[in-house]
Amino acid sequence: MLAGCKSFGPMRIKPVNSSHSATLRPGFTSGYYRVSRDGVYHFILSSSTKASDGGAVTQVMILRVFWKPVPGVTPIVHTAINTTIRYLIFTPNGCGMYQGAGFVRLHNGSHAQRMHASLVDGDLRLTGASGYFTDALGPSRITGDFTTIHSVEKTITRTLQAKRRFFAATLANRP
Repeated sequence: MLAGCKSFGPMRIKPVNSSHSATLRPGFTSGYYRVSRDGVYHFILSSSTKASDGGAVTQVMILRVFWKPVPGVTPIVHTAINTTIRYLIFTPNGCGMYQGAGFVRLHNGSHAQRMHASLVDGDLRLTGASGYFTDALGPSRITGDFTTIHSVEKTITRTLQAKRRFFAATLANRP
């Protein structure tokens, strides 16, 4: 973390309504990023864990940062956004896609080997699901720090794999 940059701690998702579960900490174990020709930053974070029934639970977060804030120039207002967020959860019983927007601060240059970033403020809502997926979050807020490795190939490949996996699962459950 650079001097003068505030740390937001590990990534966490907190439901807005108290009727939903407690704060979720995704614990992403891998992350990659790339920068497109037009200056858009593409991030993919993922993790897999074992569910209580022995099946795998995979979490994938895809972020697109459309512009990089400039220290001392970009005004800090709570309504500012520069990022779209897609959060996919794959369980043995189905999968769900949460989408939203937020604000990401980038702490390194555009092609650094490791990119440290902070998701300062974001909103998520369930926008699609398959099978017997249960929305345990409802409308939620998301914040936290993350670190990714620069890899154009892995960013593109893993993003396409996650999207294909979700859309194949939702199509398979149609009548």
